[in-house]
Amino acid sequence: MHQRASTFIDQPPAGRFLGFGEHGSTSESYRSALVTYVTTWPRPRPTARCASAHEAFAELGYEVTIEEIARRAGVGAATIYRRFPTKERLLHAIFDIRIGELELDIAAAAAMPDPWEALLAGIRALIEIQTANMVFLQALDQSGVMLELKDEINVRVFEPLRVLFSRAQASGQIRGDLDPSELPLLIQMVTATAKHTPTCPTPASAVRYLTLLTDALRTPTPSALPPG
Repeated sequence: MHQRASTFIDQPPAGRFLGFGEHGSTSESYRSALVTYVTTWPRPRPTARCASAHEAFAELGYEVTIEEIARRAGVGAATIYRRFPTKERLLHAIFDIRIGELELDIAAAAAMPDPWEALLAGIRALIEIQTANMVFLQALDQSGVMLELKDEINVRVFEPLRVLFSRAQASGQIRGDLDPSELPLLIQMVTATAKHTPTCPTPASAVRYLTLLTDALRTPTPSALPPG
């Protein structure tokens, strides 16, 4: 895994902060701590260079040159190369910023008192960032960086979302014949379907299919699922 580039302020990992057994996640004191966390900790601040690079990757994909990124940032290519010797290092730095933003959104969702609304807000935050960054995510995949980030994504994104899923399930608001480990596949169903809409995709189309999915998750009268 690439060494994390220091492109923004240091931030505690929200995913680990959300650990259930450690922090008594269902308690009012836990939710109060989360509220304090999300309201007092600064959001990630991308540098102008990383912001320009993200814009370039999102517009032109992985084939964009460092020279073009430097032109957009108003610096020489050598300046970019000194900080990020490869495009892969630059992609990882941008990913770190965006995932930091998402961690705070998931932590804010976890602070909500209603377990179902908390889960829904967390899933929506993930789907919104995915649909807004499809070309950038393709660049991550093309570069091989996405594969390297698989474990990190699991810890920083899906682990806290599975915690929210378990909390909603324990409250009786989600059908009991699903396992929290299935959550990434459920989210993939939404984003994969949204990709094939005529506008390919839009946040509105993703929300439409998310609404259908969440109706299927809810109790009290879901249809029986065949064995998975």
